[in-house]
Amino acid sequence: MGQIKSFIALSLDGFIASVDGELDWIPQSVRAIPKSLFENASCLLVGANTYNYLFEHLDGQVYKTKPIYVVSHSDYNILPNSNISFLTEKPLDAIRRLKQHHEILVIGSAKLLTELIQLELLDEITICHIPVFVGKGIGFIGETFGSYWQLVKCQSNKGAIFATYNYKKKQDD
Repeated sequence: MGQIKSFIALSLDGFIASVDGELDWIPQSVRAIPKSLFENASCLLVGANTYNYLFEHLDGQVYKTKPIYVVSHSDYNILPNSNISFLTEKPLDAIRRLKQHHEILVIGSAKLLTELIQLELLDEITICHIPVFVGKGIGFIGETFGSYWQLVKCQSNKGAIFATYNYKKKQDD
């Protein structure tokens, strides 16, 4: 069975993007990290907003080498004959099937991360804390009460703190 791992940048006040969805407050060195993580994964899993951002800002060039799965209410693939699949019908069932055979990387996608955590499908999350206050924006995560995580790695680089956590079934006493 594969694993689902996530990487997400987070402002000190808990946002993953500004109100207009921009990431210009994230240093370029941090924005490059998902590309290197993608090399170790067999596919990419994103929500619709992250998919839109990738193709509006990066032309999707970085992620054309492996399958991309987009969790969305509708299939609006603008690149026919590509490696992009939209998971519109029972997407969480599809993700469970993908996890059986793939190492999956999730980037961005706060709503998707919330659902993966609630259903105990996310195995590892790396949070990069960027030393900036965004003020207003897209929040990091929804309600995930009762989800326990173990810190397995922590390091700093140019003021940013990278903390990697593995999912735990229950809290240690």
